[in-house]
Amino acid sequence: MMRLLSWIPRLIAFLWSFSRRSWIDVGMGLRPRSGSSALVLFLFLIFFLIGLVLMLLGFSLGDVDSWLDSNAGPIDSVASLMFRALCGLILLFCALTAAAVLFGRNSADRLGWGYGLAALAIGYFAWFGMIGD
Repeated sequence: MMRLLSWIPRLIAFLWSFSRRSWIDVGMGLRPRSGSSALVLFLFLIFFLIGLVLMLLGFSLGDVDSWLDSNAGPIDSVASLMFRALCGLILLFCALTAAAVLFGRNSADRLGWGYGLAALAIGYFAWFGMIGD
């Protein structure tokens, strides 16, 4: 099964490299071959291919839109849970970094106070991302 799906990362890598080297003007005032233009072109190509596959499988984009509208609640709940879990993981890494700054001051591979301050600032936003409404 893994061998069967090994073409997906290669396709994504090809689309990304094509987007980075392309002179296609995506509009929106972005300079061709810039990073922003490459990102917009890459996202367009990904969503174009997803839409094309859905159309070839017999789904209309109206059907997909109505399915997404009818399942918006559960999708939002799962996405919110995943975001809070990510914020909790970031908060854990920030706490570990702050502890390494405070308690690892005598070791040769010590972290500076700048790391601790950055960990506190990032942890502050992760905390409110985790408990926020």
